[in-house]
Amino acid sequence: MLRDIFKGIIYYAAGIRYFFKFRLYKYLLLLLFLLMIFAFPVVIFDFLINFLAGLIPYFKVQKYTLLTVNMLAGISGFLLLLVLSPVFSLVSEEVGKHLSGQTYRFSPVQLLKDIVRGIKISLRNMFYQYLGIAVISIGLYFLPEMKAIHLLGNVLIGLITSYFYGFSILDYAMENYRMSYKSSMQFVHQHTGLVIGLGLVYYLMISLNVLLEGKLISPHFSVYWSAFSEAFVAFTGVIAASILMFEYRNESLRK
Repeated sequence: MLRDIFKGIIYYAAGIRYFFKFRLYKYLLLLLFLLMIFAFPVVIFDFLINFLAGLIPYFKVQKYTLLTVNMLAGISGFLLLLVLSPVFSLVSEEVGKHLSGQTYRFSPVQLLKDIVRGIKISLRNMFYQYLGIAVISIGLYFLPEMKAIHLLGNVLIGLITSYFYGFSILDYAMENYRMSYKSSMQFVHQHTGLVIGLGLVYYLMISLNVLLEGKLISPHFSVYWSAFSEAFVAFTGVIAASILMFEYRNESLRK
């Protein structure tokens, strides 16, 4: 599993390399366009989160700082994955065409199906992620207040969050190969480490932005920077996932 986690992480470098190799600039521009459209809701969302953090005493307890970061990271991460589903579906399909050398006729109906599937998977993953976080949080509440126990709890939350992020990112590549939901679940269960690795980079980028929000740049601009940096990492992750799925598919065909 550790080898697969590392593999999922290093393939982000391949994602960046293939971004330039396949000249996917127009998709990055489309991503920026969607971010501009949804900039205002993101700002409002950020304001509401900060407002709630000021109202709920739980958010002010120092020992739960890491847990707070996990919660905020999960919400903003899935929000972006939902908003940018059209871009990620197109990017995954484009990368698949370049890698296989095959061209397919553009189908708006199929694209719509892919977008709907991506949204459903993200919503499903968000539900199960927060269910897992809720169970661990309740467990931490009743356990002794020891740093080691709370650190372990937050590591588990980080792994759960990374897993479901990675699942959502990888699913854009799986849908490109018309894998059924059942087949997708089987692949994810068989390659848990790979899924965690793909999601971990995205999770760490979001967590870093939450921790540094308003400290290095102005609080208002940091919202836009966070949205762009997280979206670009997810964008690169989708390319990396598409490359990985192409390699795994070829390997399974050879067998």
